[in-house]
Amino acid sequence: MGLFSFLFGGKYPSTKSYENKCIKHEADYKRFLEFEKSQSLARYNELKALLATSDFQAKVNKLKNEKYSDTEASKKESEYNGLASSSDIKSFLYVQKKVEPKLNSALASQNYATYLELQPVVESSEFKEKMAVKGFKKTEDYQVYKRYKKAAKSGEVKYINKVQPSQIYKNYLATKSGDRLKRYYELKEYVSSQEFISFKAEMTDKKRFQKSDEYKLITEFESFSKDKEIVWYNKSKEANAFADVAKWRLTFQDEFDGNALDSNKWTFGYYWGQALSGSVYSLEQEKQAFQKGNVTVSDSEMTILTRKEFVHGTAWGVPSGFQEKDFEFTSAVVNTGASFRQKYGRFDFKVKFNFTKPLTHNIWLAGEKSVPQINVVNFGSLKKNQIETGVVSKNGEKDEILGGTNFSDGYYIISLLWTPEKLVWSVNGVEVHTIRGVIPQEEMYIALSSNLTEGAPKLKESAMTLDWVRVYTWQE
Repeated sequence: MGLFSFLFGGKYPSTKSYENKCIKHEADYKRFLEFEKSQSLARYNELKALLATSDFQAKVNKLKNEKYSDTEASKKESEYNGLASSSDIKSFLYVQKKVEPKLNSALASQNYATYLELQPVVESSEFKEKMAVKGFKKTEDYQVYKRYKKAAKSGEVKYINKVQPSQIYKNYLATKSGDRLKRYYELKEYVSSQEFISFKAEMTDKKRFQKSDEYKLITEFESFSKDKEIVWYNKSKEANAFADVAKWRLTFQDEFDGNALDSNKWTFGYYWGQALSGSVYSLEQEKQAFQKGNVTVSDSEMTILTRKEFVHGTAWGVPSGFQEKDFEFTSAVVNTGASFRQKYGRFDFKVKFNFTKPLTHNIWLAGEKSVPQINVVNFGSLKKNQIETGVVSKNGEKDEILGGTNFSDGYYIISLLWTPEKLVWSVNGVEVHTIRGVIPQEEMYIALSSNLTEGAPKLKESAMTLDWVRVYTWQE
């Protein structure tokens, strides 16, 4: 029996602990996926990306280290104070009475700013070409044009366009001291702006950084970083903790929650007999007849019962064909041949057996012909601490006997992983056997049965019970 049997014997968790671990793992994966869509995680990732940018880091460094006296704003304020106290600027301001205040107001207006902004756009050759195109009024450029026309018709712009070209204003401009006066007005507007006032107040505030938006964002991110759910999510993602469950998609499931076998999933008898003749029969070497009453469903469990019971039934063999026969035992076989088949994937069965040698409880996969066939598990013909797994092909059987524990002491979760290259058996999550080279490459259905082919066991009743069956395929 070798290495696999050694690993199998007592080297895997109890069924309850393994199943609880699987349930928790799947629940955690669901929790992981749900949290992945959460607003808190989205905000955390947004902040993380923002705080990592060089632009944000530069802003933080500037907030912490820059002084007001080092800024361009401080230099402009000093320059303005010097111009405002000079004699030439004071004299000019004294003679300025009527036109300049109104004109300055107009020049500082939003309409004039809009007009100056849009005028070069609207008067460009490219824009005029767009205006000549049919359907111009339905374009966004038309909305730009409307804004420009609205600004052009405003009182402020009309006043500026009226005063500036006039001779009286030209004479007035001639009296100006040129660059110095222009610079004065520029700086006066600047130091009077709310932007400058706010900037100076902020720069001279000792708690400037703590009051900044950047500090608030850093604090918010730090709070998110300590959130237990985010910490758990990040650790799970970094460890790729759900790579195993994420790749599987459930394709078949029966939890046996009703009070009878689901006829939409399961067919009674051997599939070949039902498909070809519609009859239920046993094979000629078998000592049991199959009866529907030997399959029961209750308490979320499906049980195949084998009983000491004399009945008259039908057997089939080669070359004799169908023959009437007396049987000493009854049992059952069910399959998914008419409802579900799959090539490759993972097949999981939570099952428990009664040991009544030489009665064999079987879980197997089959296709359209008698071979190939995959024996997921056969139990009962050997010892209490032995099960048999393997493949039946046209070249014969390739089986493995696995031992080391009492398989009749309760439920076990027996799994088969089927890929194009290999078959891997596991019990309660521990790999126990692998086959390569003789791998079926066709869709197969599930079959469950209890069979008696030799001997005469002293039994009144024996059972194979399944708590659930689940089949998965891997997602691309």
